[in-house]
Amino acid sequence: MSGFPIEKHRVKFRVLSRDNLEAIHLATLEILERTGVKVYSEKILKMLDEAGCVVDFEKQSALIPSYLVNEALMKKGSVRLYARNPKYDVKLDGRHVHINTDGIGVNTLDLETGQRRPSTRDDIKKSAIIADALDDIHVYWPMVSALDIPAHVRHLHEIITSFENTEKHVQIETTTQPEEAKYIIDIAAAIAGSEDELRKRPVLSSLHCSFAPLQHGGGDTEAALEFAKAGIPVAFMGMPQAGATGPVTLAGSIVVNNAEVLSALVISQLAWPGAPVIYGAGAAAFDMRTGSRAAGGPEHGLMDAALGELAKYYGMSSIVGGFSANANVPGGQACYEKIISGLPPFLSGCDLIVGIGLIEDCATLPFEQIIIDAEIVKMIHRLAQGIEVKDETLALDVIDKVGPGGHYLSERHTREYFRKEHFIPEITDRRAYESWLKDGAKTIVDRAKESVRTILKEHRPMPLAKDIRQQVMTIIEKADKKLAKAETTSH
Repeated sequence: MSGFPIEKHRVKFRVLSRDNLEAIHLATLEILERTGVKVYSEKILKMLDEAGCVVDFEKQSALIPSYLVNEALMKKGSVRLYARNPKYDVKLDGRHVHINTDGIGVNTLDLETGQRRPSTRDDIKKSAIIADALDDIHVYWPMVSALDIPAHVRHLHEIITSFENTEKHVQIETTTQPEEAKYIIDIAAAIAGSEDELRKRPVLSSLHCSFAPLQHGGGDTEAALEFAKAGIPVAFMGMPQAGATGPVTLAGSIVVNNAEVLSALVISQLAWPGAPVIYGAGAAAFDMRTGSRAAGGPEHGLMDAALGELAKYYGMSSIVGGFSANANVPGGQACYEKIISGLPPFLSGCDLIVGIGLIEDCATLPFEQIIIDAEIVKMIHRLAQGIEVKDETLALDVIDKVGPGGHYLSERHTREYFRKEHFIPEITDRRAYESWLKDGAKTIVDRAKESVRTILKEHRPMPLAKDIRQQVMTIIEKADKKLAKAETTSH
């Protein structure tokens, strides 16, 4: 699946100049050398120490020299996200924009009752089917947590449920321990066909968030290295909140995000040179009035577009936030927040934009919001295409033929171009008030719910082969015993 081609964007958006990018890069190198990062893993600290970093094991901190950053940037591998159905393969080539569902919420707005409740494995199943059916979604991230599954094997069930219900690439962001990562790799290898096939065609990728400001967790970073060892693409995502966990200035928080990602890149390339790494950004402002992350604010769109531009500066693929909302219910606020946070990274050409489908700052899934967000994506794509000016679109012969007072409805030129030139809505209602009222006065949310019900009734993704599913369930049964025992021992 090719995504939205950037070369066809006539409307472009740039946040940072070349001089801006270089200033941020130099500031980042200074922070890494002078301030450093904390890494809560003795194993990784030892590796950094041996590589030439100044490590304080007692403080769990490391100062990273700029030459290691430059070496890591040269070593990094290219990234391609494969799907179990090859027609949905995603090549992060810097020339296309791809759309990723959001994850990992903990609530669902029930489709029938509208009540907010804890999310379940069935919600993952349904959201995966919806994402599979929509052409404008290219990667599926389990959108909610399966809170009805025991915690020690929850993430494994989320993965198999995702693969069973979408043919597209699956990305995860829940692995916090290397032991769990090994079972996930076994599952991905079973689905790909073997460990060698998984290395050739990684059907899974893993996202790992650093802790702003300037901190890397122990278990989750070690888990990321297990994925890198297996050839699975890893995204390292910074998430500073400007004014709280990052400087209040957007440029300052961009430096914090950049330092976190580049230090993670150094760690991955020291451990496994050439490992495929995606540059991640989820920076947003901190709302001083509510004490919450302003996911649906313009600063989110601006910073993540800028960080996507920084990724291009480094020759890296990017995954950034966008199409996000703080709204607690679907509707007006959710829509305008998703547009304002999604428009900048789309127009600036980020490789992957994550945010589709969730509200309440990534906490809650209304199924209908997936449909609404896909419509918003289509509209922004049309906006990005701009206006093509050539002899055929200037249409002088047609204007002359129709003349003053005529109309263009029956013209061949209209039939030829209207689908190319016009956004054709699927759930947006443009009818007159009387027609809308006669048809039940349905809101955009009502129409989106109808689309959800139709998809869940009619769409059937290609199932996993029975022997593969059995192989995966055997892995999960083995993990259930081992991880449950480990959890009991740790307590």
